[in-house]
Formats: sequence, structure tokens, C-alpha cells
Amino acid sequence: MFIVKIYNYNIYLTDSCYCYLKNNKTKVFYKIFIKNKGNINSKTKIFYSNFKNNLFNKIIKINNINIIIDMLSICFLNNTCIHFNKKIIINSPNSFSNFFLENKILNKIIYVIHYIINKKLLLHNGSIKIKYFNYKKKFLCLLFYGNCKNCFLSIKTFNNFILKIFKKIKLLKIIKLNE
Repeated sequence: MFIVKIYNYNIYLTDSCYCYLKNNKTKVFYKIFIKNKGNINSKTKIFYSNFKNNLFNKIIKINNINIIIDMLSICFLNNTCIHFNKKIIINSPNSFSNFFLENKILNKIIYVIHYIINKKLLLHNGSIKIKYFNYKKKFLCLLFYGNCKNCFLSIKTFNNFILKIFKKIKLLKIIKLNE
């Protein structure tokens, strides 16, 4: 069993599915997403895809298998199990749940990090990434990378720049820097 962990969301890939995907085609990207999110008629889909790098696609590599996770579906994909038995079977218990607010906040956070914070930190060859996000506790934990990781001004940058930006996302209560 392979566990794909993105932030605090898990997607499970059974050994039989892994063998099928590995032997099926090489140098192919498999995209996982949910059609009709939050609806009783929702369907979790997996298909062959061309690689398109954008903010809302996360690429996961498991040995020689490339999987593209649709970040707009990540809250709905939590605890999804993908199995192969003559055909691919996807059990996605949260696909029809109402996670729109959680998904909206997570995508706002990703957007702010990518387009505002990391653009400034790249000037110093650094970046920041999400380590952990808990919607129920309204908790976000961040990590510095690159030159910002060991910089003595990173705490000052966090307090004076990053916290001020994230305070505008009203539903976040605790924003922590993991060192």
C-alpha cells in the first residue's frame, strides 16, 4: 500500500493498482480529480494526462509513476483508496461531502504563498511551504526553505510580512512557523 500525503490529506494506492499503473504505460501522467465536487452525483476520476504545470496541480512521483493531483479536489480526495481488480476501482468517501469552504481557504493560502510571499522571498533565494493545515482548528504551519531557512531575519520576515498577509484570511486563527 502506497500512501500519497499532501499536507494532512491522504490518498491510498494499493499494490495491485501500483503494479497496473507501472506496467500500463511509461512516461505517462495520471491525473486524479473529482467531477461535481460536493454533489451526491460526484465521481472520482483518474485518466491519462499531458503534464501541465500550474498552481492547482501537484505532481507526486512514486518510483516511475507520475500522478497529478488536482489541488481544487484535494479536500474531497482525503482518504481515497485506489485499487485495481480487472479495472480501477476508486473509493472516495468524501467526494460528495461539503468541503467547499475548506477547499476555498486552502486554495487561497496556496495562492497567497505562491504569488505574493514566494515572489518576494525568491529575491533572497528562499521560499515558504505549507507543512500542515487543519481546517477544524483553523491552524496553519509553515516552513522556510532555501536561504531563508537559516537566515537570522526569517523570524522578522515571518512576523512583519507573512503574518500580516495571512491575517487577511479571516478564518485562520493560528499561524505558526516550524523551525
